[in-house]
Order: sequence, then structure tokens, then C-alpha cells
Amino acid sequence: MRTPVLLRRLLGTAVGSLLLIGGLVLGATAPAAADPPEIRFENLCGAVAFDWDTGTIGGDETWATTVLRDGVVIDEFEMRERGGQKYGARDGAVFEIRREGLPAREYLHRSPADCVDPPQLTVTAASECSSLLVTFGNLGTTPITGIQVLIEGVGGRDVPPVATGSRDLHFRLADGARFYVVTPLGSGFAHWFSGTYDRPERCNPDEVEVRFTDGCDGVRVDLTSTAGGVFRVEVLAGGSVAGTAVLAAGGDARVDVTAAPGTAVLVRDVVGGSELGRHTVGEPACATPTPTSDGSTPTPTSDGTAPTPGGSSAAPPGGGGGLPVTGASTTLFSLAGSLLVGTGVALFLLTRRRRLRFSAGNGRA
Repeated sequence: MRTPVLLRRLLGTAVGSLLLIGGLVLGATAPAAADPPEIRFENLCGAVAFDWDTGTIGGDETWATTVLRDGVVIDEFEMRERGGQKYGARDGAVFEIRREGLPAREYLHRSPADCVDPPQLTVTAASECSSLLVTFGNLGTTPITGIQVLIEGVGGRDVPPVATGSRDLHFRLADGARFYVVTPLGSGFAHWFSGTYDRPERCNPDEVEVRFTDGCDGVRVDLTSTAGGVFRVEVLAGGSVAGTAVLAAGGDARVDVTAAPGTAVLVRDVVGGSELGRHTVGEPACATPTPTSDGSTPTPTSDGTAPTPGGSSAAPPGGGGGLPVTGASTTLFSLAGSLLVGTGVALFLLTRRRRLRFSAGNGRA
């Protein structure tokens, strides 16, 4: 009876030891929960550097992270246990990194003392119907070179040097494509802006209505949009650009084109190239102006008819041209004559009274 009891005790001890060893092994190989990292910040010339490290090994957890510069979102990414990023910055820029588990904190960029002429770049972007509009601004006096737009799945696009002021560039992207605006920094890049091209709704060419109205010297082009985004429109007359318009979402615009009858007019999306409308200028029913008595030619009125001499396009009452209107002049002369007669009578009476008084005085002497 003692042998089975001893055997059970030995088996129990062995199982307990195996469980303990297995727990230790699993504990050593399982990734530890990542603690919120302390963000380290460094000022660079024309940029800032962030890096972080939770101290864990083997973890694969990520956290959605948003980066703001001067209150504007410039980057969104998945933060891992360790990593780093560099962002372009002007002196005085304020950065903020938002991530769950991280305390709220702002980082102020100050250019190092040995930093000479850093880029004074600003970047904004907007998704339009046919392209991504990126506006580059240079607040300094030195042209900014080396700018690139990196497009996910496509590659890089070089941006011409940006002089003082601003420049708009359009980039054709697939809906949902990610893009990054960067400049060279050491052996890598400084990120200035990133985002996703989100094509607005109802951006088909048939969302733009085009109406043509022939006039005396060409054609008027009226545009109305029901699209959810911006269309940039170009009007060609005889193959040459005759006008452009920025057609806002749900907005309207007008382009007046000077062209001779028979001229072909084409309206198209200047970025995407889609045709929006086509027309041939017709022969308008415009009257030929008749020279006036002084040799000048009156300007046709809005309805295409020439005004009559004297500035009025309507004939005087009575038809047939009628007699000249003289009522105003006759009244004026009547008033002037009455005034002169009244003045003469008054002077005559005054003179007569003085003569009578003088004669009476001489008789008494």
C-alpha cells in the first residue's frame, strides 16, 4: 500500500514543477504591456524631432496618433512602442502630439543659434473634384527648393522652387490615396504636411450645367454646379483660352466671350480635361447704329437696338417724330419778361415821386 501513495506524491511534485517551469517560460516570452512613452523633443534648424521608447520588447500594439502644428493637423499615424519623426517648422511654431494615454503637452520650436536662413514654408491642401489642390507659401525672401510630394503607391513628385508668396499646384490622385509633403533634412526628410485625398461626392461632369447666349459681340457662358466639390473651368474660343472660372460646390459662374459668328466655343474641366459643353456662335439680331446729326454713332442698347438721337430710344408722344418740345423754354422766357416789366414799372413810379417832392419844395421858398 505504501508504494502507490509514494508514487502519487512523486507524480504530484513532478506536475507542479512542470507547471511552474511552463509559467516562467511563458512569462518570459509573452510581450509586456507597453507603458505610455515619454516623448523626447529636439529643436533642429528648420525642423523639430520627436522620438519615444516604452522600453518593452516584442510587442506589436499600436496607438492612433495625431500631430498638430499651430493648431492644424499635419500628420496622423499609428504609434508603436518605439519610433521617431521629424517635422518641418518655422521659429515659434507650437506642436502637440495627441495619443490616448499620453498627457497633454505642447512643444515650442526655437531655431538653434547656428541656424541660418531656415525655410519659411507653409502648406495647405484641399480635395477638389478632379485633383488635390496643394498651396505652398513662402514667408521668407529665399526661394525654397527640394520640396517633394510623396504619393502612396505612385512615388514622388518634385515641386518647382517656391519664391516669396504662394503657389497652387494640382495633383491627380486616386480616391483615398495618402500623400506627404517633405523637404530634405540631413540624410532624411522633414515632414511638412500629410493627408488623404478624399474625392467629394457628385463630381461627375454632368453635375455642371452650361448655357450659351449669343450676343452682339460674342457669347455669354453661364455655369451652374450641383457637384459636391470644386470644378475649375476653362472656356476655349477658336482653340484659344477665352476665360476661366472657379465653380464652387453648388455655385454658379459666368464667362463672357468675345467671338465672331461661326466661332467654336468649348467649355471643359481644366484639370481633369472632361468636356462640359460645346457651342458655335450664331448670328445675333443686332440693329446697325445710325449716325447722329453731329457725326457720332450711338451705342446699341442692351436689347440690340440703336437709341434715337438725344439719348432716348423711345419716340416722343404723337408718333412720326412730332414737333420739338418747347414748353420748358417758353415758360422760362415768360417768367424773365414778367420780371423785367415789373422792375421797370417800379423804377418809373419811384422816379416820379422824387420829382413831385422837389417841385413842391421850391414853391415854398
